[in-house]
Amino acid sequence: MNILALESSAVSASAAVLADGELAAEEFVHTGLTHSETLAPLMARAIEKSGLQLFDMDLVAVTHGPGSFTGVRIGVALAKGVAQPMEIPCLGVSTLEAAAFGQNRQGELILACMDARRDQLYAAFFEGDKQAPKRLRDDAALSAEEAAKILMDYQRPAVVTGDGAPVFLSYLRKNNIDLPVYMPPGESYYQRASFTARAAEYEILHTGRTPVSPKFLAPVYLRMPQAERERKKRLERSKS
Repeated sequence: MNILALESSAVSASAAVLADGELAAEEFVHTGLTHSETLAPLMARAIEKSGLQLFDMDLVAVTHGPGSFTGVRIGVALAKGVAQPMEIPCLGVSTLEAAAFGQNRQGELILACMDARRDQLYAAFFEGDKQAPKRLRDDAALSAEEAAKILMDYQRPAVVTGDGAPVFLSYLRKNNIDLPVYMPPGESYYQRASFTARAAEYEILHTGRTPVSPKFLAPVYLRMPQAERERKKRLERSKS
């Protein structure tokens, strides 16, 4: 199975090609440029480096949330745009599940989290298992305090991954909370398209999940966009 995978749910962006279970190519940037500028060129370079063509792809996978509203929309829109003309099936993957795939080690507790601003996180908990991380909790919008309390309940060392990892560890330091947690080194804690590809491959081959037509691919949000939340507040104030 050849999989084209896209990841643009946060500040970094990447594209990868998984060919018959092997990573054939991956392009990654963390520049601060908008994903509307970077993602399509990354995808084109990844396909070229893989030695394959777009029509060789059996699946287009994309992290469909949670994450940045704009980033998630850009990734989903590009996936739909490249898959629709050739009727390539698509699969949306949880950003947090994909992040957990990047740190999957047997028996290790994994906190996959993303920065949702103001000490808030999008978070999910997993346990490393043989082929894929085992989900312990659903994706949720949590405060850093709530995530810390959940880790305390597990009473186990944990790896914290995803772009929310520095936010969470900073919260622990500021509040003098001593938990046995660590971050992966360098940039390896960022979400990456290769993790998305691995998650998609596992879901199709081992869980029986069925890909969808590009037209049915859609973002998954855990909370309303900021503009909608502000509009709701104004409406509530006007009624009071």
